[in-house]
Amino acid sequence: MKKVILLFGNWSKESQEVKEFWLKMKKTKKFDLKIFDVSTKEGADLMDRYEVSVIPVTIIDGEIKFIGIPDIKTVEEIFDEEG
Repeated sequence: MKKVILLFGNWSKESQEVKEFWLKMKKTKKFDLKIFDVSTKEGADLMDRYEVSVIPVTIIDGEIKFIGIPDIKTVEEIFDEEG
């Protein structure tokens, strides 16, 4: 099962859109979703770990896949890889 991490900020409209995108995807795809606000210690630590300074960031299976709003076609391709 894919593991998706979203790093976002509550103050960011784009972050809120991406959060809603992943919550909606969760209704049709099976994956583990963890959402971290970058204003928390855990979120800030993940920003440092992945060496990113912009949000929102989507990490799938340990790799940064999207900065900003995910492309639905690419998301479908990533999840179709599992078969």
